[in-house]
Amino acid sequence: MTPGPDEARDLLERELQRSEYAAVEPTWWDRASRAVLDWLQSLRADGLGSPAVAQTLLWTAVVVLVAVVVLVVVARGLPCRRARTAADSIGGVFDADDLRPARDVAEAARAALRTGDWDGAVLDGYRAIARGLGERDLVPDVPGATARAIADRAAPSFPDAAVAIARAAAAFDAVRYLGRPADEPIARAVLDTEATVRTTRPVRPDQPAVPA
Repeated sequence: MTPGPDEARDLLERELQRSEYAAVEPTWWDRASRAVLDWLQSLRADGLGSPAVAQTLLWTAVVVLVAVVVLVVVARGLPCRRARTAADSIGGVFDADDLRPARDVAEAARAALRTGDWDGAVLDGYRAIARGLGERDLVPDVPGATARAIADRAAPSFPDAAVAIARAAAAFDAVRYLGRPADEPIARAVLDTEATVRTTRPVRPDQPAVPA
């Protein structure tokens, strides 16, 4: 007996619902891959070998490269940002256990200069300036005072040497906190400044220098 149209449709739907038919249906990956290939084929009539596809792939590579660079910059930080961070971390001139008098610190600086230790000459040279100012009651020798703060407080007492002291302070910070190596001219300039400050009669300000 031949089934009617409605009965035939019901039989077909039940047949297609069997597991062996479901196994051959395309997966989501098949559908996604086909969609991408259809999009690429639609760029031009000659498909994947067309200049339009090549240009698209080139721009895709450029976008990926830019994304990688951005991730690296975010992870490691920009050079200027790292420099600002290093500058913000600048600390004091003296270590907590450094109680040497100015004379001994200056001698250590001169010994470093003679042996070519430019970094050591800069560090101890400026420490000698700072400790000498403290011993003469010209600048408070406070724990943790920075090189720049000491230079600023010394400027009223030594107006003619204020620029040289500020440069020596900058050299100290560059060596100790920014990791920049000194050279012989810089080391000699710091020691010359130390000698100038040590042998120059200070100009007494109207008010004593106090910590900022």
